[in-house]
Amino acid sequence: MGSNEDDFWNQSSSSRLNFFDEEDESTLSETDVFGAILQENTILPIHSIISNKCLKIILDDTDSAVEHVVLEPEETIRRMFHGENCLLNTYRTLENKLQMLDAALDIGDGNIIISVILFLNQTLNSNIFFTQLSKRKVAIKHYANHIIENNDFQKLADLYMATGNIFDLKDIYCLLSKDTSNQGVLYKKLEQFHIHHSQNLYYAEDKLEIQENMSFIDFQIKNKFDTKSIIEQLINLCETEWEKGNGDETILNFKKQFKLDEFQYEWVVLSVLCKMKNWDKLLSTFTKTAFLTKKRALKSVIKPDLFIIGLGRHNPPDNIMQQFLSCIGDASKSLYLAEKFKIHMYIVNYYVEQKDKMSLLKYMDRVETGSPAMYAIQSSVNNSDIKWKN
Repeated sequence: MGSNEDDFWNQSSSSRLNFFDEEDESTLSETDVFGAILQENTILPIHSIISNKCLKIILDDTDSAVEHVVLEPEETIRRMFHGENCLLNTYRTLENKLQMLDAALDIGDGNIIISVILFLNQTLNSNIFFTQLSKRKVAIKHYANHIIENNDFQKLADLYMATGNIFDLKDIYCLLSKDTSNQGVLYKKLEQFHIHHSQNLYYAEDKLEIQENMSFIDFQIKNKFDTKSIIEQLINLCETEWEKGNGDETILNFKKQFKLDEFQYEWVVLSVLCKMKNWDKLLSTFTKTAFLTKKRALKSVIKPDLFIIGLGRHNPPDNIMQQFLSCIGDASKSLYLAEKFKIHMYIVNYYVEQKDKMSLLKYMDRVETGSPAMYAIQSSVNNSDIKWKN
């Protein structure tokens, strides 16, 4: 028994059964497994660990613990000018906001000015916003351009009205016509403007001009015309009516309806008749015979020298130019215009009528050899029936 017991304990001591080692081995194994699992998995989203509500509380506490440094308004504008991104909503007082606007205006950068104006518009009472803007004309101009770029003409009208710039309301009427080719759509836009803002226009002539313009667009829609202006429409009417062999009744009614200026009307008629080379109608329209002298006179509100210049631009026949030159009462002016347009026969005939042989011979140097004018000079000089003054 003694021997067996010694063998047992000797064997047991050699195997060394250790409960603590066994426990450590088990623990290490579990830790290793858990670590392996963590390494294999991706990072868990924060909302799986903490709720949105709790996260917001933590972040708010963190923000409140951080002390914000608010720069002077002028410094913020300076940094913006150098390309830095700056938060404007850190400025809460009206004084700081206006300091920032004035600093932006002093620098003159349009983008910065608009950024500040938009911030003020979002954070100020509308009455205060427009009151302060009205004191700064440059700011109004920048804001108006910004609104125009966005095609918000109602907002532009509100701006002009709120800041007392009613003189500029007419500009909106003109802007409405921009990029609108459909006459029906344009008329509806202008009609709405007229209904809402015509009573606010300062000048009576502006109101009249708008009414006449709307009347013209209505005329175009009814007659299916698409000309860009009243003058262009008059040109179109003259060409179509005279090509059809019609009289002037339709043209004169158009002139009366749209109160065309006499000078404008006659200048268009002159240009169209020259373009059509209708010289007979041109003479009958713009010349008359004086009752006493039986001489032809110019019948036009256009000044004689300007009329001749306008006529000469269309290169009419020399005989037509001669007839109109003879309508000018001032001889020196008619000679100057005749020389300008090289109407040689008119000058030759004038010197012959004046029996001014010296001037006629002197003028020979300016006339082409073999031309009708040269032949007329030579014939006149050799005509013994003419009693020359010199």
